[in-house]
Amino acid sequence: GELTTVDIIQLISTKLRLPWRYTKELAGLVKKKTRGNPFFVVQFLKSIIQNKILSFSVKSHRWVWDNDVVDMQMITDGVAELLASTFSQLPPKTMQAVKIASCLGSQVEESTINALNSRNELLSFNMQNAMQLAVREGIMETAGPVYQFTHDIVQQTIYELIPSDNRANLHKTIGMNLFKSGATKNNPTIHLLAMDQINIFCKKGGNHCPEERGQFAKNNVV
Repeated sequence: GELTTVDIIQLISTKLRLPWRYTKELAGLVKKKTRGNPFFVVQFLKSIIQNKILSFSVKSHRWVWDNDVVDMQMITDGVAELLASTFSQLPPKTMQAVKIASCLGSQVEESTINALNSRNELLSFNMQNAMQLAVREGIMETAGPVYQFTHDIVQQTIYELIPSDNRANLHKTIGMNLFKSGATKNNPTIHLLAMDQINIFCKKGGNHCPEERGQFAKNNVV
């Protein structure tokens, strides 16, 4: 969930070993920049340390910063690059799972994950387990049976990490796997989702043979 200003004061004061009165204004700026998104809070603090905006002063024997300089920093400045470098360190299975999730939009239901898991054609491992790890990493969060990306920028960055040549085929594979799972017969939401995936594939100029066209037409996709 979202961090409050008090949560951020506590986090910064603990990490920098400084009283609250020193970190209160900095925490307020961090809250404003990140909207309290836990993942962005950590990334923003890392970026101002890397850029020497927040640094340890040997002279003062403590961490120092200029609030006006911090206020000028934008969370969007290089955030995609920052996120991409962070994501590249994820376990390969988690990375694969969140790439598939990013093709489905900003959120994905557990029933969809179970449908994709059912045939083990799309992934050779349990996607549910990988999604839970993504939650622990702060990439996804859960709201009941729904997994959602913690921020639109997170979803967009992961989607853009899929090589552009592979994106159309990945949408097609997801769509076909949802149809093959049988879940589309009983679940209208999954049926629509599968159709959307095939339509994205077609719009991206995906080449498919006549037999596949027939299959798509049968599913009222094209």
